[in-house]
Amino acid sequence: MAAAQHLPSTGLAEMKNRLISELSPRQSSGEQLRLHILWLLMIRVLLFTLLIAVTVVLQTKGRDIILPPPAVTMAFLSVVFIYSIGSAGLLQNMIKHLPRFGLLQLLSDAVFAALLVAGTGCSQSIFTPVFIFPVITGGMSLSRTGGLIAAAAASILYGGILACEYLGYIPLFYAQTRYVPPTDYLALTNVYSVYGITFFTIGLLSNLLAGRLRKTEEALSQTFVQFDRLNQLYKQVFDDIGTGIVTVDGRNRISSCNPAFERISGFSTAELLGLPFNSFFPAGMLTETDQSRQVADLQRKDGGMTRVRHTFAHLKLPPDPALNDPGGAQCKVITVQDVSLLEQMEQQMRNTEKLAAIGELSAAVAHDFRNPIAAISGSAQLLKNVHAADSSPDPLSRANRHLTEIIIRESARMEKTITDFLQFARPQALTLEWFDLRRLCEETIRQVKGKESCPLTAAMELDIPAHLDCWADRQLVQTLLTHLLENSCAAAAQTGQWPVLVRAREENGRNCVCLAVLDRGPGIAEELREVIFTPFFSTKANCAGLGLSIVRQLAEQHGGKVRLLEPEDGPGCVMEVCLPLPSLPDEY
Repeated sequence: MAAAQHLPSTGLAEMKNRLISELSPRQSSGEQLRLHILWLLMIRVLLFTLLIAVTVVLQTKGRDIILPPPAVTMAFLSVVFIYSIGSAGLLQNMIKHLPRFGLLQLLSDAVFAALLVAGTGCSQSIFTPVFIFPVITGGMSLSRTGGLIAAAAASILYGGILACEYLGYIPLFYAQTRYVPPTDYLALTNVYSVYGITFFTIGLLSNLLAGRLRKTEEALSQTFVQFDRLNQLYKQVFDDIGTGIVTVDGRNRISSCNPAFERISGFSTAELLGLPFNSFFPAGMLTETDQSRQVADLQRKDGGMTRVRHTFAHLKLPPDPALNDPGGAQCKVITVQDVSLLEQMEQQMRNTEKLAAIGELSAAVAHDFRNPIAAISGSAQLLKNVHAADSSPDPLSRANRHLTEIIIRESARMEKTITDFLQFARPQALTLEWFDLRRLCEETIRQVKGKESCPLTAAMELDIPAHLDCWADRQLVQTLLTHLLENSCAAAAQTGQWPVLVRAREENGRNCVCLAVLDRGPGIAEELREVIFTPFFSTKANCAGLGLSIVRQLAEQHGGKVRLLEPEDGPGCVMEVCLPLPSLPDEY
């Protein structure tokens, strides 16, 4: 992993390109062939210059070597220099036909070799092996037939030189040298056969070697590409994985870490590299017995504690010279995962399960309480009727009537609380239908006004278009509206500002019906706006605190939502419930 982090992919690509450019035996691109031809031109100039320079030096030392006059020699070198420089200049501007240009240079080398051999003794020249230079170069640099073409050109030129020599067409300065004209054509034929076979043999061998090198180059290039892609894949995984990864060497010093671990620990890689692992993190994270996923508290850079789950494994890496350990370093890789949020979620799930169990139990108990309360309420109602017929001014009779009214009132309150609790704990299934929303609101207002909890001075008004239809569960919407009206009436009674306004409208842009209840009460304090929908929260005495929770639950059950708004024209509170309408067929 450390290698995957610290070995740049650009370094691999640079190494690959350099190695391929140095070992490539034949053209793989225009630029590569152009480079090979430039090297050919430079080697040509150096080769002929060095050969002639060494020969001149040996001749001055008394060696009997056939060599043209200095003027001819300098002219030959000048031609080689000028031709090579001109070819290099043309090569810089040539884009097409590079193989033809390279083949022309090989043939030119064969001609220069032939001129050198013809001027230094023909069959007796010591420079005959120079013909091998274009043969080898052709096989290595050009196509598969490059070496054979150069071998054929060298054989033809060398055969022409021997034929001219046998016929007596030789330079005049040979008379002042040790040159001995050949008299046996069989000897010349033997020399030609040996060199011709040598040229073609070298050409074939160079082609075979070039083919082998080409296959090696392709395999090496493919290996480099695969290794580069694998390295990039490992580096991408190492950098992007959400789990923190740390590697330590044989001395438990941190050798690398990924960005995920930086986010978990708060430390940067530069701060961690080379430092002892135990100086930052719990020593137990590297104990031999800790091979399974364990949990520990990790201290962050800012001093806070983070709950992490970690594992570690040994890495068998080559020995590190810095450790002087010939047996190899016991390196380790540690994976670290932040589980603080996960543990919080698990705790919340456990709490939710407990609350769900408590809720089921409470709902069952509340349901069982309804029958006794109904019996108590019914009995109290009968007693009230009996005492109502008794008009005696006896204090005991008046007390009985008063106590009976208290029993009836409190029984009704308990019945409402149980009904609200069961509505919240066990929501009933929806029965969707179209209904007239204005008519439903009128019925609900009449029911709310008829309750004892509603003040006699209560005034409620409607601002709902006629025949505004709503698609919802009629009974549940009536329950929802009842809770909103009861809360608004209680708020309006505190200030004495009436009426409570119920308005509704259809929003075509959102394809929904919005039902709002507005009162001129004291409003809701800013600090309570986030908790008013919490179950069992209430600012009123003798209230279960389930009204607004049921409102939100019913709205969400319909796929809608409830919003707390501020009146536009004064104090008070606006509770708005938006219920979606079914999509029309052309909207699908």
